[in-house]
Amino acid sequence: MITTGTCQIAYFVPDVHAAALRHHQMFGSGPYYVLDEVSLPFCEYRGEPARWSISSAFGQWGDIQVEFMQQNDALPSFLYDVFPAGSGRYGLHHLAITVPDLRAAADEMVRDGHDIALNARMDNGIEAMLIDTIAENGHMIELYQDCAPLRDFYDFVRAQSIGFDGTDPVRSFPAAG
Repeated sequence: MITTGTCQIAYFVPDVHAAALRHHQMFGSGPYYVLDEVSLPFCEYRGEPARWSISSAFGQWGDIQVEFMQQNDALPSFLYDVFPAGSGRYGLHHLAITVPDLRAAADEMVRDGHDIALNARMDNGIEAMLIDTIAENGHMIELYQDCAPLRDFYDFVRAQSIGFDGTDPVRSFPAAG
């Protein structure tokens, strides 16, 4: 049994900028930081090497991080597994949780009858797997390997929300330096 708590809720949307602004207007969340091209140097979709164009916006909403994701092309992907390309449907895509041992947690979910839809590693070393729980939950579960870069990322997004006065609710990530 995986016992770690949810750390992020992610939505598939047609436009991450518009979705982040609307969520901020409705709920006061944010600020949101946008990556217009998410870099995945290692990516497998359903066991096969994959590349596609995805944008994401990350912000804080109380105790939970919110991610909005859009796909910038029509290639088969983990996003279209939940909401088929061309369907005009969007919404809750996955809940993300941090686990101490990514492989063990994924293996446990596979033993429970779930498929690994996405296996990815980002430029900063963060590793994640999206587990297909659509039939059971209506969405996927994302498992993250707990690591310093992931904690730093979550801490950055959370810290930006403290005292956020609503100014400039949708932003680009600050340049590394």
